[in-house]
Amino acid sequence: MKKLLFVLAFAFIGQQAFSQMYIATLVIYSSFPTAGCLAAQVVLVKVDPTGNQTTTCIQREVQNGGLITLNQELNSIVSQGYQLMETSFSLDSDGGYGGLFRDGYLNNAGATFIFAIP
Repeated sequence: MKKLLFVLAFAFIGQQAFSQMYIATLVIYSSFPTAGCLAAQVVLVKVDPTGNQTTTCIQREVQNGGLITLNQELNSIVSQGYQLMETSFSLDSDGGYGGLFRDGYLNNAGATFIFAIP
């Protein structure tokens, strides 16, 4: 009986060790020059569970498609079976935790989206 309990406990712990996370964060273009983005863009850096890093240039202005591109990129992660677990925002220019957008611009470079498979 003890052996069975040990095997079940080991299987549960082993399963938890292989949980998969997908992390996406917005970075100011000058902090990530290898992405090849323009000054009017931010960089969405995505890291998949295997450690592969991909970047996407996103317009800062909502009217120029910034929200569309961000939505498509985050939806592509969700479509792979991941669920948004946490969103954290960095301090905005006023020293507070503002939203993702302000006055029609992507305001919060440093916003991080953490996805995991439930």
